[in-house]
Amino acid sequence: MTEDSPETRLVLRKLCENRGFEVVEAADGEEGVRMARSRRPDLIFLDLWMPRLDGMSALSRIRDHDPTVPVVIVSAKSDSETTEEALSLGAVNLIRKPFDKQEIQFVLDQIYKAIEEQADIHDVLDLVDTRSTGLSFTSATAMLSKVVAYLGRELQNGYPGYEIPITEIKLALYEALANAYEHGNLEISFEEKTKALEEVDGITRLLQERLSRPDLAERRIHVMVSYGRECALYTIRDEGPGFDHAAHCGRPLAATTALHGRGITLIRHYMDEIEWNESGNEIRIRKCLRRKGDEPEDDAEA
Repeated sequence: MTEDSPETRLVLRKLCENRGFEVVEAADGEEGVRMARSRRPDLIFLDLWMPRLDGMSALSRIRDHDPTVPVVIVSAKSDSETTEEALSLGAVNLIRKPFDKQEIQFVLDQIYKAIEEQADIHDVLDLVDTRSTGLSFTSATAMLSKVVAYLGRELQNGYPGYEIPITEIKLALYEALANAYEHGNLEISFEEKTKALEEVDGITRLLQERLSRPDLAERRIHVMVSYGRECALYTIRDEGPGFDHAAHCGRPLAATTALHGRGITLIRHYMDEIEWNESGNEIRIRKCLRRKGDEPEDDAEA
């Protein structure tokens, strides 16, 4: 955690420790970069405005050393330009000051699910339809975190010697699966989820209500993965009526005040290609990988 305000660090420390993280702190950007290199943390919270080295410069240096560690930007400034710059440098999310503890907890929960050790993934093996990899499961037995853990492990095993931003890929897969589960099969609208999140245990009650309907609970989520020479293509299809994906694309993180609604934006940021079928109930996302030591392609004109 790199933040110059002791009060801010205390709030973040308590929330992180409550979620199971061991926390180390840095009071300025230079110290934060040194600690990131020496400690190799699982997650970094990085303030944009710090003494000695600003957050953008610190983020760039951290990314040069470790391109995969998830970095969450902390900033009182939430304009789209700042957000896009941070995302282009490799940040995975942004939280605003003054803090909304529920928002921080939401971000922590999603990242923890992506980076926690999933030693026991054997439950997922029963869901595998083919060796090429196909998975299918009902909404009533939604195993989103375990499925993401299985796919992440399979990806790492299948591409030895490649640089794999595993946390970002798993976050993108979780967002896509969660959309298929909640908005696709269970037909929960953005407005319904927003209202439910404002109530204590509201989202739990809403999910239970939808799952009590057999016609919704028995709908399936279908996952097909095609592993190419240097790219992985994930196709995720639900059995819902579909949605107007064009109306939900391009939502800037900085403009998102709800605790959800940023999933498509994050998927676009994490992955290389994203597209839907005509009805909007199937998403295809592609991630291209490169071998360790290879230089990334430079698209700029000479």
